[in-house]
Amino acid sequence: MFDFKRPSRDYAGYIFDCDGTLADSMPLHFRAWNHGLEEGGARHRLDPHGFMTVAGMALAQTVEHWTREYGEKINLEAVVTAKNEYFEKHRGDIVPIEPVVAFAADLKAAGKPISVASGGRRDDVLWTLRHIDADHLFDIVVTADDVSTAKPAPDLFLLAAKRMGVAPAQCYVIEDSDLGIEAADRAGMDSIRIPSFADLAEPR
Repeated sequence: MFDFKRPSRDYAGYIFDCDGTLADSMPLHFRAWNHGLEEGGARHRLDPHGFMTVAGMALAQTVEHWTREYGEKINLEAVVTAKNEYFEKHRGDIVPIEPVVAFAADLKAAGKPISVASGGRRDDVLWTLRHIDADHLFDIVVTADDVSTAKPAPDLFLLAAKRMGVAPAQCYVIEDSDLGIEAADRAGMDSIRIPSFADLAEPR
């Protein structure tokens, strides 16, 4: 898929995003969101690049953003319900992003503190980690259900660092979204943004 560049120095703790970072699930989320928007009666549809601008936001936060962005009232319940139903129907298609999962496995084997910090729902994140056979790597999984404000707020990453017992400045974040990198910056953490599915799609 792409070459993953590991950090050039050691950190005390490592925090991984899930969707689009450990799991190649963003194309499915993209299709699911467009299905939800259609079923919810929204006029607009997303392209991959526009979709990635909100990657990492919680569900309700995402719909509220699009309501402001496109100037139309969106039926939150209808969109989210249809999106989730589509996602659950097709989520068996998700595969791991092998270089990133391999990095997490090497860190685990070396005894390094590692965690997942995702803007997704806990049930979805845990299912995805099990599906890609990565759940055994992470004792600490922080999701949108654990904080009041998701990315680009730093709350998810700060909570993950706290649960790992590592100072934020000693953490390294692996992300695929700009909002995730912004959240890492606001948490005072070094980070890398790996290529997203929009980066690998056709140019604008």
